[in-house]
Amino acid sequence: MIKLIASQGVVKKTELNYETLGNICTQIFRTGFKKDLKLKCIIHKSRTEGLSCIEKISRGRYKISLDTKGDTNKRYYIGTILHELRHAIQDEIFKFRIVAKFSTYNAYYNSLEEKDARKQERLTTEVMKIYDNYEKAQEKFVKFNLKELG
Repeated sequence: MIKLIASQGVVKKTELNYETLGNICTQIFRTGFKKDLKLKCIIHKSRTEGLSCIEKISRGRYKISLDTKGDTNKRYYIGTILHELRHAIQDEIFKFRIVAKFSTYNAYYNSLEEKDARKQERLTTEVMKIYDNYEKAQEKFVKFNLKELG
């Protein structure tokens, strides 16, 4: 299970339901890897504008610093979270140790771990569609009072 726990500031800024997003990611990755991932990611605002990153706290536990400054939107937030989750997957499943020091931006951009993480960002549109439809279904569930008979 992928558990995304966002700070109040992140929830307020992004207006995303992180429990829903975590459930969607859990289903996609459980099916894709044919194994259950146990990841707990705490999401905080990044202190550096234009920079999002992930750091390992302990086995299966990570801290994502999410860039929330500037002109950002739902697509950006979900794509960035998918990108950073890929780094956690690189560590947990593939045992790929991430090197965070690069001599140039080109070295960073062309590194194996970044190329791989950018591939996962290609799921952004599909994850957004699933997320939006799930949220609409939840609204209709409440609107049509489906908790009760009649």
